[in-house]
Order: sequence, then structure tokens, then C-alpha cells
Amino acid sequence: MKLKMLALVVLAQIIVGCSTTNGVTLTSGASDITVEKTKPSSNYEVIGPISVSNGKGCRDFGWLGSRDGAVTTLKNKVNELNGDYAQITSITEPHLDGGCFDNKYTILALAYKKMSKEEVLKKSDEENFTKKMRELKALLDDGVLTQKEYEQQKAKLLDKGFSQ
Repeated sequence: MKLKMLALVVLAQIIVGCSTTNGVTLTSGASDITVEKTKPSSNYEVIGPISVSNGKGCRDFGWLGSRDGAVTTLKNKVNELNGDYAQITSITEPHLDGGCFDNKYTILALAYKKMSKEEVLKKSDEENFTKKMRELKALLDDGVLTQKEYEQQKAKLLDKGFSQ
């Protein structure tokens, strides 16, 4: 009887150990998240950094993490933040750490959200406005404009707002 029970426990550990996601399942909508090592196109904005791990413990005291499990957890986290894209910045695989084999598979990433056309245009306008203000200040600093001319041009830009 004890031998049958031991065999079942060993078999269960083998089955669980062979699972690629280690029991982690994708939440609704997370399957649409793109995970890459490269930055997304310019119509995405950074939401923030994310750190996820899959696996736990030291050697036989815990369970061995996998890339699939960590990526699934990453997609779930990005989805929670209403993001669309994750850029992997660092991967740490399970490894020997001193006298312990660390079972964790860890991914560091940046989460991004795709911007609407209106958000892209607004960001472009803001960047353009900032660029023009810096150019004006440089002309003042270089002595091309007097303080009075600078103030007049600055007032014109501020009156126009973020357009042009």
C-alpha cells in the first residue's frame, strides 16, 4: 500500500514538473499581449516596469520555474495594467546561488500601452511646443534675441498653445 502511494506521489510530481506553465493560466484578454525583447513602435507609451517570477525555493524544496510560466505571469500582469505590450529587459533562469539551486525563472520587463490617434497627436504637439520653447531660449542665450524679443516670441507661442 505504501509503495503504491509513493508511486502515485512520484508520478504526480513528474506530471507537475513537466507542466510548462507550472499551473499558471492566462487571464481573460492576456493572450492578446505581445511579449518581445525589442521596443514597440512609437505609438506606445510606457506604463511602468514589471518583475515576475515562476518557480519557488531551493533545489528539491520548492518547484522549478519555467520560461513559459514566467511569460504567462508577465502577460497577466501587463493585462492587469491595461497594457498591450511587454518589452523584456532581463531574464534570470534557475541557477546555482551559493549552496542553493534557485528554482525561480525571473523576467524584468517594461509594460506599454498603445496610444490612440488623438493621444499620439497630442504627444507630438507637446513635443513640438517644448522643442520650440527650447529653441527660443537658445536664441536668447546666444544673444540672437533680446530679452524683450524673447518675451514677445514666448508670449506668441503660449497664446497658440500646443499646436504648430
